Amino acid sequence: MTAGPLVAAMALLGAEQMRAAMIGDPVLTPGLGLRAARIAGLYCFSSTEIAEGVFNHVSGYGSFAPASQRTIDAALRHYDRVGSVARFEVIVPALASADRRLLERNGFHDVATAFQVHVRTSARPPRARTVAELTIRRASARDAETYARLASRGFGDHRTRIGLVFEHGWIRQIRRDARVAAFIGSVGGAPAATGVTILRPAIAGLYSGSVLPAFRGRGVQNAVIAARVAHGWARGVRSFYSWTNPDSASAENLRDEGFRTRFELHLFRRTG
Repeated sequence: MTAGPLVAAMALLGAEQMRAAMIGDPVLTPGLGLRAARIAGLYCFSSTEIAEGVFNHVSGYGSFAPASQRTIDAALRHYDRVGSVARFEVIVPALASADRRLLERNGFHDVATAFQVHVRTSARPPRARTVAELTIRRASARDAETYARLASRGFGDHRTRIGLVFEHGWIRQIRRDARVAAFIGSVGGAPAATGVTILRPAIAGLYSGSVLPAFRGRGVQNAVIAARVAHGWARGVRSFYSWTNPDSASAENLRDEGFRTRFELHLFRRTG
């Protein structure tokens, strides 16, 4: 898969996953004023109660949606209507320089590196990883709550509103979407790690990879990454991606498993 279609596929899958996380909870979605609107081909996410960019951003500019004045204007009108701030996700260096300059002419500037984007497109199958006492199993629909709570604990956000949104979102996705394969890693029978593979015909995204503090540094995350790649590989997928905080332990573990850090996801917003 060449760079343009790869970036478009990653961005679209990421936006679809964000929508699935935000929309559908009978209490949290209306209570936090969560919206995921499709505007001029873009996905426009917003929350009336949480100001952070995680729930207030535009996905798709110059990837799966056009980069044009029309799309920028449509997004701005939408965020004015919902009373939120527009932040454009930009995948660099994939976005054309002319499209970046158009954002800048509209007053938008690069304010943050949200994630590094790691990609595996090798024709080489994933290698199995063995860790003492580690077993990895796919979470069933009945395991959805167990999985989601373990993932929240692994990320350390099980007491936050943002963490609760993603926790409930994973429960819905594991129960309802067969393309979402969630895995639980246990060490000596104790739950230790989580990870999801979200499948599409030509690409798979690795999400929700976490390890509880007591089990870190043992190669557990590497093994769960390898298992998730193997799941997609067995179903014919050869292109995989994952987003992490810049130069984190997770980033290093992905590189160990054949991923390359090819892009960064930046946030552009109006300043001043």
